[in-house]
Amino acid sequence: MSSSNNNEYVFEQQNDVRLNELSSKISAIKNITIDIHQDVTDQDRLLDESHNQFGGLGHSLTNSFGRMNRMISKRRQRQLCSYVTIIIFAFFIIYYGAPIVKSLFGSNASNELPDNTTPTNSNVDDM
Repeated sequence: MSSSNNNEYVFEQQNDVRLNELSSKISAIKNITIDIHQDVTDQDRLLDESHNQFGGLGHSLTNSFGRMNRMISKRRQRQLCSYVTIIIFAFFIIYYGAPIVKSLFGSNASNELPDNTTPTNSNVDDM
């Protein structure tokens, strides 16, 4: 009987150890699901905010295009709009084209001095 009681005690201890391991694993899974739920909630909120902002942007663009169409419908304002468009287009060509042209033709050539010329500071000597 004592060996039977002893075996029961060992089995009970093993069950307790396994029960504690199972409890810790369940607790870890519970924490993971809570984190997943929190992440999903945050992403859902972010998506709702993005949807609202883009909806407002769409409304603003619709209003802007409506105003632009009304402006273009008048001949004098259409000419002004085309002039402004040409000026903006020319600005971007010059702004983004100048560095490209400069890199194609080399920027070091304009900064070099001829071989027989040395820079002098004659203004200091005159005083």
